[in-house]
This record gives sequence, C-alpha cells and structure tokens, in this order.
Amino acid sequence: MDNRDVVSQAAGAFRAAVEALAESLPNGFVEHGPGGALLAFTRSQIPALNGIVSVAAAPDTTEIGLLCENAAKQAQRLPWSIRLRGEPEEALVGLALDHGLGTVSRQPFMLRRLTGTRKETAGGGGPVRPLRSDESETFAEVLGAAFGAPPAVITSLYTPAVLSLPFVRAYLAEADGEPVAAGLGILTEQHVGLANIGTLPEYRRRGLARAITDTVVQDATHAGAHTAYLHSSDEAVPLFERAGFHVEESWTAFTA
Repeated sequence: MDNRDVVSQAAGAFRAAVEALAESLPNGFVEHGPGGALLAFTRSQIPALNGIVSVAAAPDTTEIGLLCENAAKQAQRLPWSIRLRGEPEEALVGLALDHGLGTVSRQPFMLRRLTGTRKETAGGGGPVRPLRSDESETFAEVLGAAFGAPPAVITSLYTPAVLSLPFVRAYLAEADGEPVAAGLGILTEQHVGLANIGTLPEYRRRGLARAITDTVVQDATHAGAHTAYLHSSDEAVPLFERAGFHVEESWTAFTA
C-alpha cells in the first residue's frame, strides 16, 4: 500500500467518525451522496460536525450541490460547514458562498503510523487519566477555557452519553491537583482520530498536550488502531510533529 492509499484510508476513517457521532445522537442526521460524500448533522454548535464531508481526491461539485440543499434544510440556525481534501475548484467556492459559507480556512491533515510502536509510545500514567463518567462538565470547562469558547459549545456535542460511547475515549491531565488539559480519541476502522486537545493558557509549555497525545495514541494502539490522524492548526503542527505526526495534505473548510 503506498502513502496515497494510507492517507485516503485515514480520510475515510475521519468521515466514518463524523458519521458514527451523528448516528449516535438522538437527533443526529446522516445522508450519503451518490459519490460517497457525507452529509451529517450532530446538531451541536460545532460547525465542523454539521454539514458535508467529502474525502474524494476530486470532489464532485454536483454531488456537493445536492447535499448543500439538504444541509440548508437541516441546519436551520445551526452552524455548518463543507470540508474537502485539497484545493477546491472555483465552482465549489461559489457554491459555498451561495449557501452563506464565505469563510475559507485550510487545515493540515497529519498522520502517524502506529504499527509496531507500542513500546515506543511515551504516554500512560503521569498527569493524564481517563475521563470519569461524572466529569463531562469539567471536560467542557477545560476545553472551553483552552480554546476560548463557551463550555456550552463543548457540551452541545460531548454529552455524557457521547463521552461514554465505546469508540470515544476522553482524557484529562492534571496539574496542582486540578484538571488543566483535555482531549479525546475516536476509534473507527482501525484508525484513531485525535480531537480537541487543549490546555489552559497558564499551564501551557509543560508538556501536558503532548502527554495527552501520547496517551491517546498508546491506548488506541493497544485497542488495535494502526494509524492516528488529526486536523491541526498551523500553530500546533510543531507539537504534533514532535509526537511523531507528519503533515500529509491540506484540507479546506467553508464556514459562515
């Protein structure tokens, strides 16, 4: 299997993770386009988890357009997005703009192969521990403060029921006896997607985000995952590179 296939499989695992989250929610919505693009609504306040995901190397503008019509009906007042691999054609840019999605951002898509890394992973123990069943509010408070978002945005998706799903594994890191960093992994198709790894501003540069990253990777490796992936901000790329991830491609996101 060459590297293009590895990246495509990881992209497919991300699509599967979004679909699994939407399907697990009482009011979630999932629809597939004729070419394999996904329309999924978790009905959270997180735009990336409402809308369209296409993992095709060349997204089909007609297919995306059909799904946009249904997305607009599903969205009502919810924030939503279109997420694509690579650089979109001009027609897709115009299509997104026609649906009020005029903000364009690009995110590095990073991978790490896990096969044979069980002894190499630095996670486990230390300040990181699994989230307890009664700590969903704590999880939201830490992530909200880490990312500058109201905790209600976090709890709109990461409800106690979601955090207890068998394919979702959430973690807290502590310092001075208090939770100060958080993150999670989502396991689908022998891949683990790392998401929402954040640290309170006053506790950054202590290695806590790295410790959570390593723990997610270690636990997922023992659970049978062979590849880890994530969408990073440009600023966080060096952190994840030090944890063994590599930028493989860039994704485009359209939001309001």
